[in-house]
Amino acid sequence: MSRLLPTFTRALMRLPAANFANGVTSAAHLGPPDYDRAIEQYQNYAQALRACGLAVTVLPADERFPDGHFVEDPFVIYRDLAFHCRSGAPSRRGEGESLKPSLGELRIVDAPAEARIDGGDVLFCSDRVLVGISERTNIAGYRALRDALCSAASGLRVYPVPFSGLLHLKSGLTELAPGVLIHDPALKTDFDLSWVRVITLPPEEGHAADVLPVNDTLFVAADCPQALAAAEAHCDRVVALDMSEFVKMDGGLTCLSLRY
Repeated sequence: MSRLLPTFTRALMRLPAANFANGVTSAAHLGPPDYDRAIEQYQNYAQALRACGLAVTVLPADERFPDGHFVEDPFVIYRDLAFHCRSGAPSRRGEGESLKPSLGELRIVDAPAEARIDGGDVLFCSDRVLVGISERTNIAGYRALRDALCSAASGLRVYPVPFSGLLHLKSGLTELAPGVLIHDPALKTDFDLSWVRVITLPPEEGHAADVLPVNDTLFVAADCPQALAAAEAHCDRVVALDMSEFVKMDGGLTCLSLRY
């Protein structure tokens, strides 16, 4: 679906640990997540990736890291590059080291000491990369990632996007189709988006602004009719998945796998 990203053939995941409700969240008002239901949703997600033709590796749970199943935050993968992030959340540092053995065939670049960055703030669009500047990602993190990405493909356009209102950039802004972004109104930014069409969802469907393109298929959150209608208007293959228990932990469709 995206011209910038290569075709995905593999996905790396980690099973949620029994203590995953102890992870960092700003959505405590939604109530505690149900572990058994979360595992069911997780398995449906993994199966949907397999149905797209991806070889999916699911690592065992690791109770040292209650947020460890959100594997997209510790790494940004592009072509043969695996950029090892350094999260702005101290409790999440160390997750990336536990993933490195499963990414051995990739060229791993570690973020420098002054950098803070989460993969959830990194949005690959059809012709550029947006990096959210947030509580988890600072300018040094943006610059380190920009330099690493440009070492993998010269000429990439990588822009910093200051925002507020949500944990990660991709919590409230993702690419629905080339030239079209879908947006949660809770995410506020002064970044110039005049180069693209922006579809803003109603507040009650805001979490569905985290959509996931996987080759010719678009994953979208279930039970969000306006988001589903927008997805179906722009993509021939749409898969709706229930992510309710992960939304309670500030998670969504993009967070649960590393696709490459």
